[in-house]
Amino acid sequence: THFTGGSSLPGNFQTTLSSFAALGVDVALTEVDVTNSSTSQYAGLTQACMNVPRCIGITVWGVRDSDSWRSNESPLLFDSSGNKKAAYNSVLNVLNSAGPGPSSPPPSSGGPSPSVPSGDAKRILGAQSGRCVDVPGASQNNGTRVQLYDCNGQTNQQWTLTASNQLTVYGNRCLDAAGSGNGAAVQIYSCNGQTNQQWNVNSNGTITGVQSGRCLDVWGSANGQQIQIYDCNGQANQRFSLA
Repeated sequence: THFTGGSSLPGNFQTTLSSFAALGVDVALTEVDVTNSSTSQYAGLTQACMNVPRCIGITVWGVRDSDSWRSNESPLLFDSSGNKKAAYNSVLNVLNSAGPGPSSPPPSSGGPSPSVPSGDAKRILGAQSGRCVDVPGASQNNGTRVQLYDCNGQTNQQWTLTASNQLTVYGNRCLDAAGSGNGAAVQIYSCNGQTNQQWNVNSNGTITGVQSGRCLDVWGSANGQQIQIYDCNGQANQRFSLA
């Protein structure tokens, strides 16, 4: 993955990653280097990988500029003396913005945790995995991607379907599609009434986005698997129940 610098990535870069992922294979960015270590391109390619659930990692051509076959173009994250460059910080900032890791099980309180939330709040339970749609680390930060995790009855797994077809958590955060294309991230965001925060809970077990018409989808069944939207295909990884 060799870039010639500039202020942005090619417009179809993330779409291309998503297209490969849609074939059912993992994707990775390898041999990455960028002319003059463009901070915006390094940050952009890192964010693009993070936005595609099946992008499993990024490797760079070398550590220092002097290790690179393009050493005269200063393309890596460390200069020839091994000092971190601004591009290193831009990558780190994107990685740090991803938020906390998977939720931990609730602490023991001497008795069993509730398996079904009280009141109108319900779990969104994956048919394939038997796991719940979960906000990692009980984060309330806008843009936190939701995932599958063992059901534990905590508030970060309690969702309320409102009269306006929103699925809310914590009372003021909505399940939100970050885009409308295949592979778009599903996250939490402050409720705003837009169609990317409206969902149809269907009798066939699918949950479809009003804006996109696509289904909630998860490509794996393990803890930590991130939720996305994808063309509805009738498979178990796209079936969820509110219970």
